[in-house]
Amino acid sequence: MDYVRYNPTDEFYKSIVGAVSENVRFGVCVQLNQVVNPTSVKMVVFSDDHLQNYEYTMYKAASGDGYDSYRADVSFKKGLYFYYFVMDGVGYERYIGIGADRKASFYYDNVKPWQLSVYKNKYPNPNWLNKGVMYQIMTDRFACVGQTKPTEDKIMRRWGEQPFFRDEDGIVRNRDFFGGNLQGIISKLPYLAELNVRTIYLNPVFKAYSNHKYDTEDYEQIDPMFGTEEDFKELCDKADKLNISVILDGVFNHVGSTSKYFNRGNKYGEGGAYNDVKSPYRNWFNFNDDNSYECWWNFQTLPRINAESKDAQKYFCAKEDGIVPRWIAKGASGWRLDVVDEIADCMLDKIVSSAKKQRPDCAIIGEVWEDASNKVDYGVRRHYLDGSQLDSVMNYPLRDGIVHFIRTGDERALSNAVFDIVNNYPSRVRNNLMNILGTHDTSRILTVLAGDSLDNSPKEIMARHKLSDAQYKRGVKLLKMAAVLQYTMFGFPCVFYGDEAAMEGYKDPFCRGCYPWGGENKLLLDFYKRLGELRKLPVFSDGDFHQIVADRGVYAFERSLNDDQTTVIVAVNRGGADYTLYLGSAYKDMLSGRRYAEHCTIEPNGYVILQSV
Repeated sequence: MDYVRYNPTDEFYKSIVGAVSENVRFGVCVQLNQVVNPTSVKMVVFSDDHLQNYEYTMYKAASGDGYDSYRADVSFKKGLYFYYFVMDGVGYERYIGIGADRKASFYYDNVKPWQLSVYKNKYPNPNWLNKGVMYQIMTDRFACVGQTKPTEDKIMRRWGEQPFFRDEDGIVRNRDFFGGNLQGIISKLPYLAELNVRTIYLNPVFKAYSNHKYDTEDYEQIDPMFGTEEDFKELCDKADKLNISVILDGVFNHVGSTSKYFNRGNKYGEGGAYNDVKSPYRNWFNFNDDNSYECWWNFQTLPRINAESKDAQKYFCAKEDGIVPRWIAKGASGWRLDVVDEIADCMLDKIVSSAKKQRPDCAIIGEVWEDASNKVDYGVRRHYLDGSQLDSVMNYPLRDGIVHFIRTGDERALSNAVFDIVNNYPSRVRNNLMNILGTHDTSRILTVLAGDSLDNSPKEIMARHKLSDAQYKRGVKLLKMAAVLQYTMFGFPCVFYGDEAAMEGYKDPFCRGCYPWGGENKLLLDFYKRLGELRKLPVFSDGDFHQIVADRGVYAFERSLNDDQTTVIVAVNRGGADYTLYLGSAYKDMLSGRRYAEHCTIEPNGYVILQSV
């Protein structure tokens, strides 16, 4: 028996689910078993900095089913808050806060509060972003048209060979290339359209030494091994004709040490911040007296940009010719911001503002690996989702929950991750979340789900380790279940190129192989195409979300859209026994075509996507 009931992800208990808009009044209701019988109940709210504290006496509302309801109507200014409930007239635990598995719980003291995020939207919502599928491409590894010529001392490899993880002398130079280019991507636009790709996210394409291009040498040039500015414009133009947008990777926290801005090694002549204290780029960086400098994670090849530099801010964000608006004007629809948690607000605010002035509905997506609503970085609480900065973030918390559930059958991590997102994020951000299973920074999802755990092993071992036939077969089966969740959740799915073709590989650089044209797993690819078709339904982009089952290795939720009276139930069974799901009416499985009336039994390792009929 529950003595207390409170779930802020249910509109009955909190009339606005998730983060709330500034100064908008909403209701809060906590239910207590009548045996508790307090003389009064208060809602206690405090701001993140503890400078604002509020107490609201809750009024007793209608009772029933052995419970009394206590309600309060509240509103707040923009900010991050926390709250709990206090009972008077009871002789035991007085406090009510969030407990195990996100359920309401009594406390004697040290109550753990719920989070309350309050936002105020400054920019229009990029409502195109969550339509269809996003597809992430590392240009060198996706597709090639014509003959790519290597520059400098770079090494051309045969398509499909395993990437080098170090040179013969043991140094990691990331200088092996396979010839992929922008014309190659253009040639594959029809293929992407078959997957219902509506957004292409390109890893960095600007001039740089490495194959990954996160060591930018010149933000004003497309890397010559990838093509030209005209090739980029052609890609954006031809993609647009297929209703596909292009988002660029914004690496604005650091540059390459060989760049024209820093110029260690004199690749760009005698100037540059490293060589000349009077260089116009000198104040972009933090130098010590001995000319050593601040780097990103101590990589000497990646000097860190001083976000407070007015000159750097102007270079990236100036209205007329700043890098951020310039490439939007050339066809990009937005930016994914690399390591955004290391870009100070003084720079980030200007990046967002300059992009939005160029195109009000452009998308700004941040690389954040944790809960973006309460992220603390370098001792500073960030405010990414308060309506003035990010439209979306890479949804690593959901990825981790899905992976844990699919690998182990334990649904709790997934349920908890979903609770935190639904409770903490504004609905417009939640519906625009970039839902990933794999990226260039993680092992391939097929390897993660079915391979041996080698995260702490030397790369020599990772290079030799492949999935066995049994692991591969099991991995494909598990990946289908993970993809079902990824494609039907709130937000939108982002597929790392080749995951749909069953590519495998451990972390960088082994996850960054070449797309296996002609060697795809056709059955898995067809499955992804079918899921892409389902994403055309508005219920998956704009529908409400309600978790309905998280029990005994089963996770299920409902998506519903009042506009067209569509209801879809998604369920995955990773438990050890059949699970019967009560439906209440007739449904049809959108994958198999099978019809169900009243209930549906899901076998172990089974999944359904059911649409009401």
